[in-house]
Amino acid sequence: MHYPILEQYDVNREKALAYGFVALADTLSLQKALDGTEFYARVTIAGRRLEVNVFDSDTDEEYLPFNVPDNISGYVMGVREKVEALLAELKEQCLVKSNVKLQLLAYCSQTFGTVPEAPWADTPYAFTLKTARKNKWYALLTTIPYKSLGIEQAGRVDIMNIKLPPEKITQLVDRVSFYPAYHMNKKHWLTVLLKKDLDMALVQELIAESYSLVEKRKA
Repeated sequence: MHYPILEQYDVNREKALAYGFVALADTLSLQKALDGTEFYARVTIAGRRLEVNVFDSDTDEEYLPFNVPDNISGYVMGVREKVEALLAELKEQCLVKSNVKLQLLAYCSQTFGTVPEAPWADTPYAFTLKTARKNKWYALLTTIPYKSLGIEQAGRVDIMNIKLPPEKITQLVDRVSFYPAYHMNKKHWLTVLLKKDLDMALVQELIAESYSLVEKRKA
């Protein structure tokens, strides 16, 4: 099963090898037992793609139910939880968080003097960005499951919601980098997927336009 982690992280090759990955040509491979199960996971990293396959420890046969996204039986979900725990450990030990989110926060700080606020105790990873004069939102940063945007991928992704004229939102929505707004008015707000290949110059222009639109004056 493909996990889109490397859209948000870079691999630290030295740390990955120290963790237990084996280098095979341009591929990194790891075999790791899934504690409390009769399976082991094989993690393969090739370029920007990370794959996880699960195998029976006794027979080495692939456990195919793991690869069926719609299979939500209790046992399969238990195996997936073990894989998710392994991936969380790999993030900590072998991967480096991409800095798209930090770049945009730095841009907002330097350009508008914005200090992010985390107003919701139950979602500490969600930040609101407010204008200086009207003290109103011009952007929202949060982390959501891919499936919340209709993307059939495992894992979560950072997004930014910004305010734009309705006609511009219609032009921008491509369901690749730009989506109808998540949990906000889709006529007036746009969701930006914070991927590594994001056009930063364009997004910064859109953020400035959002700020100006909210303040009703030139940024």
